[in-house]
Amino acid sequence: MQSNYNRLSIAVRLALSVGIASTAVMAQAEDVANKDATGDQAQTNAQTQGTADQAASKSTAKTLTAVSVTGSLIRRVDAETANPVVTIDRTAITNNGSPTLGNVIQQLPSVSGNATNTQNNSNGGGVASPTLEGGDGAARVSLRGLGTDRTLVLIDGQRLANPDLNMIPQNMIERVDVLANGASTVYGSDAVGGVVNFILRKDYKGAELSVNDGISSHGDGQRHGGQFTVGATGDQGNIVAGIDYNKQDPVIATRRSFSAHQLSLYSSGPQISGSHTVPTGKFQLPAGNPNLPAGCTSGLLTLASGNGSSPSDYRCFNNASDVYNYNAFNYIQTQSERTNLFVLGNYKINDHVTFFGDAFYNHTHSSGQDAPAPTSGTDGWSVAANNPNNPFGVPFGDPAVAGNNLISTRLTGVGNRVHTFSTDNQQVNAGLRGDFGGNNSWIWDASVDYGRTHRVQTNFNEVNIPALQASIDAGANIFDQADPAVTAQLKNGVSNPVYAMTQTMKQVQANASGGLWDLPAGTMQLSTGVLYRKNTMDYTVTSDALLDISKGTCVVLQEACGSPASGSINVKEIYAETLIPLLSEQPWAYSLNVDLGLRTSNYSTTGTTTNGKFAVEYRPIQDLLVRGTVSQVFRSPNLDELYDGQTITNPTVNDPCYNLSAAQLQQHAAACQFMPPNTNYTSTLNTQIAGHYSGAATVGSTLKPEKGKSYDLGFVYSPSWLEGASGTVDLWRITLKDMLTIIQAQTVLNECYADNGSPYCPFINRYGTGTSIPGGINYVNTPYVNLGNLSTSGVDFTLNYAIPHFDVAGVNPGNFKTSLSGTYIDTFKNDATPGAPGAETINYAGTYTQQFGNISRWRGALTINWALGNWSAQWQSRYINHLNNLTSYADTGQAVSMPMGGITYHNIQAGYEWAAIHTKIDLGIDNLSGRIPPLVYQNGLNYNVDTATYDVMGRYYWARATVKF
Repeated sequence: MQSNYNRLSIAVRLALSVGIASTAVMAQAEDVANKDATGDQAQTNAQTQGTADQAASKSTAKTLTAVSVTGSLIRRVDAETANPVVTIDRTAITNNGSPTLGNVIQQLPSVSGNATNTQNNSNGGGVASPTLEGGDGAARVSLRGLGTDRTLVLIDGQRLANPDLNMIPQNMIERVDVLANGASTVYGSDAVGGVVNFILRKDYKGAELSVNDGISSHGDGQRHGGQFTVGATGDQGNIVAGIDYNKQDPVIATRRSFSAHQLSLYSSGPQISGSHTVPTGKFQLPAGNPNLPAGCTSGLLTLASGNGSSPSDYRCFNNASDVYNYNAFNYIQTQSERTNLFVLGNYKINDHVTFFGDAFYNHTHSSGQDAPAPTSGTDGWSVAANNPNNPFGVPFGDPAVAGNNLISTRLTGVGNRVHTFSTDNQQVNAGLRGDFGGNNSWIWDASVDYGRTHRVQTNFNEVNIPALQASIDAGANIFDQADPAVTAQLKNGVSNPVYAMTQTMKQVQANASGGLWDLPAGTMQLSTGVLYRKNTMDYTVTSDALLDISKGTCVVLQEACGSPASGSINVKEIYAETLIPLLSEQPWAYSLNVDLGLRTSNYSTTGTTTNGKFAVEYRPIQDLLVRGTVSQVFRSPNLDELYDGQTITNPTVNDPCYNLSAAQLQQHAAACQFMPPNTNYTSTLNTQIAGHYSGAATVGSTLKPEKGKSYDLGFVYSPSWLEGASGTVDLWRITLKDMLTIIQAQTVLNECYADNGSPYCPFINRYGTGTSIPGGINYVNTPYVNLGNLSTSGVDFTLNYAIPHFDVAGVNPGNFKTSLSGTYIDTFKNDATPGAPGAETINYAGTYTQQFGNISRWRGALTINWALGNWSAQWQSRYINHLNNLTSYADTGQAVSMPMGGITYHNIQAGYEWAAIHTKIDLGIDNLSGRIPPLVYQNGLNYNVDTATYDVMGRYYWARATVKF
């Protein structure tokens, strides 16, 4: 048997030699997947000891405990490695006071840009899409501002079917490791901006019950919940199980002054705005109609008094004052309720094989809310001239149809549009790990990982066009919604479409790890493995919301029309990482290590990609670590980007084919198909056209992975002359090309106009020669494409100091610890259409935009902890620097850069441990000074502010009691 192990060792060494040679030639870099900090793959390394820093005394090193490090397969004794990992321990998690993990992670300085959370209510009234998250209770994370799809979320190094931070049971987590650096060679696709790795609470022993409650200083937004955790440990293994429940009440936008009304920025200054689709209606009468009041030159009327049965009940519509405040119905904190169950443990089968496993289940019920539905004749319903409720005797409907006059109203009587989400998440990871016995240092593991998420979205009170028409024809008086009898009839004109999304993930992997050679500076380590993963997606839409793409409509309002979607992706991967100690305890080289990694991934959708990393760890003296990493990164297209069904958008475009001569049209034949010479349709067609969003495969297009590089140069200093102090500085840069993005309709037109061979030309659909508007734009497909380059760079820093104990005049003041962390973003450059005429690279550092969100240059956090006997306290200050809101005036469309002020949040917490009854009481106040968010006006998707970055609740009080048994 031992000879088999020797053969394995020889084979592995030969493979490594070839791998290292090719890696050095390619100058590639970075680790490969781990299992504790990188999952079961890292646990494969459970007996791998040390590296160059251990070499000074091999006998001593072998008595130390090697641990997994997020961002590497190699288990290490060293606390600091080439990976700039920030750790949030369990104390920091509980001191935050939040019952969910999303709030904890989103406050890190390295997090910026757009990411959803429970303050996100935006969905345009219930738009149907698999990617919709307004009101679904989720929280995601965007490291480096690169977006949630470029940040990988893991539990013990394993992927999730649904990377929603809020569905992870908080009492299941021991710590969180955050690596804000590219790590594709370790984890594969998506780890571009970095990795958030939740490490499980494996060795808990005992039982504890915790209950919490909280409420804002405004008397709203109450949350409450409880957790129960129990664990046991024995010679053969351990088991930990728990249950977690939390509930959050909704808060309406009018409860805060900054969100009470929609605010728009005009050239004259900010103004209260809203919708001109009002409950009293808007009715267009033909010019010269005798029912028009004197001086009503617009021809638009609205109900002024009475029941609307007489023309005298109406007055001229006032565009300035007839405005509906839809903000009065929107949530600034969505409703959510969660129940979580988990169990995790391991069992030693024999001296060489151990079973391990973890599983958790989450059920989330959540909802968002929007104002009652606005609707008009353009949606497909009408009121006949001879309808007995029509006081004007003229036909109302779609004004694009000859003879019809405009009619619009808001159906307040049928109720608010409530969009509820019922989401179930399951995740199971289990496997075996062991060693080969004897003196062999090699160990192995094999595991399976399964995840499934099922989300059912129900949109209540969506206008059902045929049903509304039937109600009107049956006598419902659309001119008099105030009548309860009319309201009862109109309620027959709505329906509740349902959208169901199911996603699954199935993964198997096997890993081996051990020492290769004993070098003068230490043992050379190797970790390698193989992996297979399959992801599936299925999205269904009920018949009332099923989009008819030829008409651009469905039974309900267009906002809620959707298309079914399904697809799958599988990937096969092989990876390896080696750590080579080169020097140990030499003059000006206390240690020098080189870390090489390589990963090859074969995707069923995009083919094969190989990515690597090269990292160096150099300690000129024991107290100082200089680290550097160059890593290739990639992101393969995901299921939504490939397979999402079509939905309707309404982009505004300028048609480049208007007013061209015959010769010019011939030069641009692909872009200007069917267009007659010297023709335009400015008086016939709106500049707002039909755009068809979808995944690429849905319209017959293909995608390739995003690719780029990640660079990090860092310094870690832990002075032996100042016990308890340490600091880090890391300079970082990430570049990306061929970004996966939704192409803009104007870009499609411009690119095809510039190049008849452009791959975007098939996305343009124009009316044919047999129509009254030949060459006019019918619709433009706007799927996901590979387009655009992005690069960002900056500096991270941390300072930590556990202040040595001291007395003041003989009095013990307690023990203090301080920590300061910050991120500076120097550049955030994007070229949206590289190579296109007029393309430019824009630096978005220090700006807010809808596309990238909040890219503030400076973010920081200062934390002071104090403990004395049974008492403890924490003060945390979080800073977000001022920036510029890149928007445009609502009246003129002129681009403008508006300053947004910096903001500092202060959170305090105090605790007392009552030892006699094994109970700890914690009290806290978040946003102590009650700071309100800066305004972004119409540039925000949620009630005037940036909900991904700023707190909207104001001062918030919370309390928690924890009993240990």
